[in-house]
This record gives sequence, structure tokens and C-alpha cells, in this order.
Amino acid sequence: MLNMTTLTPKGQVGLHELNNEGIFWMIKWTHVLEEFVLRYGPYPNGFSDGSMKDFSIVKPTYPDIPPSKIAIDRVGGLKEGYLYKFGSRKYLEPMFKKGEIRVAPASFYSDPSLNKAMRDDELSFYVSSRPDNLVIKDNSGEVIPTFGNVTFHLKSNTNYYVHCFASKYTFREYDDFEANACIVISHPRVLFQKMMKAVSKKTTGFKGFASPVKYLDPLSCNPMDVEILFCKHFKYSYQNEVRTIWVPTSPIQNLEPLYIEVGSMEKYAQIIYL
Repeated sequence: MLNMTTLTPKGQVGLHELNNEGIFWMIKWTHVLEEFVLRYGPYPNGFSDGSMKDFSIVKPTYPDIPPSKIAIDRVGGLKEGYLYKFGSRKYLEPMFKKGEIRVAPASFYSDPSLNKAMRDDELSFYVSSRPDNLVIKDNSGEVIPTFGNVTFHLKSNTNYYVHCFASKYTFREYDDFEANACIVISHPRVLFQKMMKAVSKKTTGFKGFASPVKYLDPLSCNPMDVEILFCKHFKYSYQNEVRTIWVPTSPIQNLEPLYIEVGSMEKYAQIIYL
């Protein structure tokens, strides 16, 4: 439901267009509804036990236009190929004006004090596979019978540095990330190159990368396809994350945040406020 719903330009709760993304989530939702019928019977059975009470839905603003739309319209509206950095004004202003950026260890994001949109275990991923797709043997080669799904816990052998952006601006991120400002980056590659150089001056023995995150359904993906550093549970798909990461050439578990400077971003970005 979190991935299905959007905030429309009029401030209403809406659904994605019937493009690849919209169709994907409608199919998933149809499967959920059918499974509820099979397990619990006709609607509203399965929905009446309070399990939906903590569901986080997009906050409508209708009849008012979303402040997020008004803010992006001030700088020319939505553009293809831009990146967006949402956050608190007190942190984003120094980032925009002076290029002061905090790069956190991946382990930081498991902090329970973070909100639901930010909190995640960036060092591991769980995949649950059907037993009829697997053959499990013991040390002697004997096949071990399996009952129910088999869960794989995939874990990175090292901590690493990560800094996140969004590839889309969808009117809802300010609420998701408890933000009141956004840096609109028109030339992401320029920023990535500056960040890579700045990190290399602060520390050695790390390799830097930038890539969109791949969102995976843990019940249908192949464990061999999971790249821990660039994948997340598909419950976070609405975030459209692009990340820069720095991986140590030798495994390291304990890392402290890095504070880097890339200079003013005014030539390739703009900052907007709610």
C-alpha cells in the first residue's frame, strides 16, 4: 500500500499511472487480495483484526496544492535526469552553499531512533525461497527434506560508507523523510566526481561507486542475484534511491562518519524550501 499510493499535484491520495511501476504494484495488490480470500474468506475478513492500523499512507493536502509542488515549480518543475537530496534545512544549506557533506557508515542506518523511511539494515538481506526450488544436502551428500520456505541470511563481510539521493521528486518525500528542504541537482555526475575526490583526500583504501538501488522482493528473488551494497527490500521502492558508496579494500566493521567538503553547489544545483 505504501508503494501503491502517491500524492497527486492536487494534494489528493492517488495511484501510479498504468505504466510499468503502476502495473507491477496493482498485480502485487491483486495477489494479496486473492490470498486474503483464500485464507480468511470474503472481504472484510482479514482486514478487521487491526493489522492495518499502523499503515503509513501518504498525507493528503487537498483542497490545498501540496507545498512540495509549489516548491519545485519555483525552480522550473520536474526534470528528467535530476537527483534530489531531501533533509533538514539546517543541514542542507551548508551542503548547498559550502559543500559540507556528512558521509555515514552503512551501520548507522540500523539506529532505532531513525524514522521508518530511513531505518534499515544496510549490511544484510533476507531471502525466503520455496522448498520445491531447492535441494539441500548434508555433509555426506544426503538430501535434507524441507518444510516451508527456506530463509537465507545474506550479510556483507564489511561495513562501508554510503550517502543517498532520490532519482524522483514525487511530492511525498518531505513527509517520508521529515524534511523541510531539498537540493535539486541538475548535473549529478559533477557532484559524484567531487564527492569521490573529497573522500579520497580524507581516507585511503576505499573504492567509490554510484548507482541506483535495486529493490527486491525477498519471496521471489534469487539469492545469487542479491548485491548487498546496492539492494534493498522492495518495501522501500517508493524512495527511488540512488546511492554513492565507498567500500574498503579490506573488511572493516567499525567506521566513524566522514565529513567532506566539495565546495559550493550553486553551479549545478538549486535549493528549495517548504
